[in-house]
Amino acid sequence: MSSARKKNAPGIYWKFAAVATAIAVAVLILLAVRYFTAGNPRSFKAEFPALGTIAKVSVYSSEEDLNLACELTAREFQLVNDLCSLYDPSSELSRLNETAASAPFACSPEMWELLMRAKKAYQETGGNFDITVKPLMDLWGFYRNHRELPPDEAEIAETLKMVGFNKIILDEKQKTILLTVPGMALDMGGIAKGYAADRAARAVSAAGIKSGVIDIGGNLRMLSAPPPEKKFYRVAIRDPHNRKNILPESLSVPAGYAVSSSGDYERFVMVNGKRYSHIISPATGYPTTVSAVSVVAGTAMDADVFSTACAIGGEAVAEKIKQNSPDTMIYFTR
Repeated sequence: MSSARKKNAPGIYWKFAAVATAIAVAVLILLAVRYFTAGNPRSFKAEFPALGTIAKVSVYSSEEDLNLACELTAREFQLVNDLCSLYDPSSELSRLNETAASAPFACSPEMWELLMRAKKAYQETGGNFDITVKPLMDLWGFYRNHRELPPDEAEIAETLKMVGFNKIILDEKQKTILLTVPGMALDMGGIAKGYAADRAARAVSAAGIKSGVIDIGGNLRMLSAPPPEKKFYRVAIRDPHNRKNILPESLSVPAGYAVSSSGDYERFVMVNGKRYSHIISPATGYPTTVSAVSVVAGTAMDADVFSTACAIGGEAVAEKIKQNSPDTMIYFTR
């Protein structure tokens, strides 16, 4: 495999790799992304709170379509919240975490779909994507955003005994899950928003709205058609040193594709005056040291999963992902 490397702008490097399908897949050293509409036909936009963040909906049609798209998106996001929220004791995930170590938990079709994708992601990322990290998230204090001192090695070693997707028993006939170690629990934070964006995009497209963007906390899913008179959606890159600024480089993202970003630049916890990323390695028990990674993929769920895994495993995991998904684009920053 041949490769070339060139400097494109201060602090920005592009690394291209040839693939058998003749599709160029770029691994770039950049930061998180957001869509923008400069130079595009007029879009109609709205935003509202959902899934603990801000949801944004943009359509290139009419205000009536925007209202319908928002209604459909809000419905799908509420379904995913009811499914995956760790803050609602009545959510399906909360009930699963409460009981699945004692007896097999019967999953809804939606939860089973998530578990099957999480299982595949665990396998295709060499274990770097693992939804069983909740005990580590609890240990580091990410749900309460505060801890006086970082956990010591003994605490981490003890907690790691409760982590590992390979410790889950999934009964595909009965659609049940059993957590085999007391204290095990699941966290869908690296997959739920992508799942929600995909569901919303399908619902909006089925209603006849073909051009626009669904954005849930920076997880972007482009609808099935590009903006009028355009071939691609344009995606802007934030300045890694000043989140208010946009770098001159931008991405051309195909219609129907998705973008997701992961890193320590937005969600983190302060422990003894030091900032730790909310993304934790299921192998070491420590937060990732990758500043940010952004992924362009065919679905928002794939982009969400891959960005989380690459934030943990770095370029080695990115190369593994590209072997199986050569049209995926992965962007790193340090």
